[in-house]
Amino acid sequence: MNRERMVREMCAAVDAGDAPAFAAWFTDDATYVFGNNEPLTGRAAITAATAGAAGALPWVHHVVDQVAAVGDQLFCRFTITTAAPDGKSLALPCVTVMWLDGDLVSDYRVHMDLTPALTG
Repeated sequence: MNRERMVREMCAAVDAGDAPAFAAWFTDDATYVFGNNEPLTGRAAITAATAGAAGALPWVHHVVDQVAAVGDQLFCRFTITTAAPDGKSLALPCVTVMWLDGDLVSDYRVHMDLTPALTG
């Protein structure tokens, strides 16, 4: 599997609001951590969290700036655009670190501050 294509497909699923398609990239027992939130475990929890996050924002679009593979890890840098509560467009930086088990993600860490998108 081409790792950059994998990341782009994952982002496209989130951008389309398709939480099950995003979660399909994870192992059944994957761990998912967003910022300093408590870890989630399992594909069902990842699906629910992704659907909840998508519902909290008016829209979202990922621009993949960089994907770097180091062994079984992917380091990804994104610019994520959405709208602030006042309707103005926002561009938010994001970095993820993924540990892979074959072609699936077993551990996913998102380093991003969503505060500007939620509070203006």
